[in-house]
Amino acid sequence: MLPFLGITEIPKDEIEKARVLARCLQQQPCLLILDGLEPLQYAQNLSAMNGEVQDSALKEFIACFRRPASNSFVLLSSRQPLVELKKWPAEHYLSLNLEILPPGDGADLLQALGVTGKAAERQAISKDLNGHALSLVLMGHLLREHHQGDCRYAKELPPLTSAHGDSDAEKDSRHALRVLDYYDSLLDKASRCFLQLLGLFDRPMNGAEKAVLIANAQHAETLRALTAKQWQAVEQQLEKSGLLLGKKGSFERLEWDTHPIIRAYFGQKFSDNCPEAFKQAHWTLARYYYDLPEKELPDTLEEMVPLYRAVVHGCLAEEYESALAEVYYPRIARNKEGYSLHQLGAYSQDLTALSAFFPFGWEYYLQTNLTEIVQASVLGNIAFCLMSLGRLQDAVEPKMVNLKLCEKLENWVETARAAQNLVDLYLLLGQLELAYNTVIQEQIKYAQLSKHPFSQIKSQCYLAIVLYRSGNLSEAIKHFQQAEVLQQQDGFQYLSSVIGFEYCRLLIDAAHDKNTLQTVTATVKHNVNIGGGLLDEALINLTCARIYVFLNKLSEAKKIFQQAVSCIQKSNVATFTPPFYLYRADFYLTQNHLDQAQADLNSALEIIERCGMKLYAVDYLLIHGRYCLATKDHYAALDHYIEAKQLIQETGYHLRDAELDLFAAKLRQLDLPEHQRTNPDLYSKNADYYLQKAKNRIAEIGQWGLMRIIERDFPEHSKSV
Repeated sequence: MLPFLGITEIPKDEIEKARVLARCLQQQPCLLILDGLEPLQYAQNLSAMNGEVQDSALKEFIACFRRPASNSFVLLSSRQPLVELKKWPAEHYLSLNLEILPPGDGADLLQALGVTGKAAERQAISKDLNGHALSLVLMGHLLREHHQGDCRYAKELPPLTSAHGDSDAEKDSRHALRVLDYYDSLLDKASRCFLQLLGLFDRPMNGAEKAVLIANAQHAETLRALTAKQWQAVEQQLEKSGLLLGKKGSFERLEWDTHPIIRAYFGQKFSDNCPEAFKQAHWTLARYYYDLPEKELPDTLEEMVPLYRAVVHGCLAEEYESALAEVYYPRIARNKEGYSLHQLGAYSQDLTALSAFFPFGWEYYLQTNLTEIVQASVLGNIAFCLMSLGRLQDAVEPKMVNLKLCEKLENWVETARAAQNLVDLYLLLGQLELAYNTVIQEQIKYAQLSKHPFSQIKSQCYLAIVLYRSGNLSEAIKHFQQAEVLQQQDGFQYLSSVIGFEYCRLLIDAAHDKNTLQTVTATVKHNVNIGGGLLDEALINLTCARIYVFLNKLSEAKKIFQQAVSCIQKSNVATFTPPFYLYRADFYLTQNHLDQAQADLNSALEIIERCGMKLYAVDYLLIHGRYCLATKDHYAALDHYIEAKQLIQETGYHLRDAELDLFAAKLRQLDLPEHQRTNPDLYSKNADYYLQKAKNRIAEIGQWGLMRIIERDFPEHSKSV
């Protein structure tokens, strides 16, 4: 696709390919059709994944393409809802639900499928099935194949019961289950057995998988006796009944598939009626996938796919210990190396595999035969994967269960770490009160119990970070300094990595002049000397870029900003990425490079909205508000002010109080009459009032770095605070 669009240098990274494709389609007109996406989506019955797109590159493409001003049209089709579209502005897409048909259309569909009778009778069938397209198709095939198309036999359809589901999500598909109940009673043994084997999968079954099951699955004994001609008859009958999708082309069939609702129905029947055979069949598949890779330790994600499938099928066979001890730990994670996560960035794939160990939900960890120590570890990895994918709210529950298990096991180091991870989540979600309570009541307590120096250092730093976000800079500095003392007692002079970055971030915000940046520069030098991964390198570069901005060395700042953003993009850690785009956008805005500022703001907003990061949302609104003022979009700027003010009150993110007032002062300088009528609260005070209010706040909390903004935007008022 990319060469067709004129791209000669194709990125190696799949995520970057998706971004390049989205940019191409935004720049040149094109019609792109992506048909039948459901194999690339998580199964709807995997509640932890909500039916999301599991292919990371496709997910990134959908996210990037939703931005406005595109010259192209993309047509997506799937048998499952595309939940990613819920985050798109309503005016940017059209969703057509083809499952529900009006009674007249339903009657016409039945007639096209060979159902006879009066139009009113067919319409009555359509109404009874609530116009559900799959239900109507199945009913049409059923009446044609078993009752010569006579519509009167539709009355034999069993009534709806609670067994067919009663949730909103099931309100339409449950009619298909009624028809399938009827069908199931009419099927011969071989056809039913084959459909139940299809129900073992969440994707099409290929020839090798079919051969393995028929040869080794106990449940497939009926099928083993079939001749080629009998097999052909079974497949043809299932195709005529609408229960098996037709083969593609005139060649020999390569895979067998059916609608996800049909697959799930027969899979559940298999599990309910023959539980031991169901588990044995899944174990057959697990062993097949275990042996499939050519290498004992596959190197690429593509080579790793059979092992992920082995884990899932092993769990469905209730062989949890074997799936973990024989496949996931030694061959996927490579034990402590964490190969799949740290080398391949396979967060989505690991999450799918690890979620299979908790089929009834995170709280029901006692349903497996794994020890509580192992369960705590798996839950921690699940929460980490969810966080890395930006699914922050979803990560809270498994992390809380992980914390509970660690506490029960009296493993205080791990309990303190679990509490710290919860604080990370609460901070990103903008739940500062929960973050503060978790630090005070849990992280610090467990760090003390652990007697582990680094846990104690981190607990002080995390308290400082929460206080910093809340606008209590002086107390935050005290706790960072306490952490530094503990660090020095442990043999290290300065704070490093993420906590070192947060300390530098605070000190730059509180700096009077370049002489007050000595601790920042010393910390940066220390971190450069000790080295680290891509994330650490990115954080160092971002800190250096901010120092150069502070010192007004703008060409150096621009260069280091580029390096910082490049590093964080390569690290593929969504939770750390927004401030990189936001700081650089702010820099571009001060240089009047509006196009580059807009591009970075768009990149930040995509992650912020996808992950629900409320604190970064405030940062975005304040910076993009200034962009709107620069582009004369005054209404948008005013909307941003109102939304930022609400979010600050909601989250307690009072670090941004002074910046909000500076933004208000800029708005009041415009003095637009139409704004006064619709926003009396803002316009009840003049610009000088908001400017003085900002100065008072700066002096109150020691946020002296903001004086540079006053000097830049309000030079006539910058001499005193």
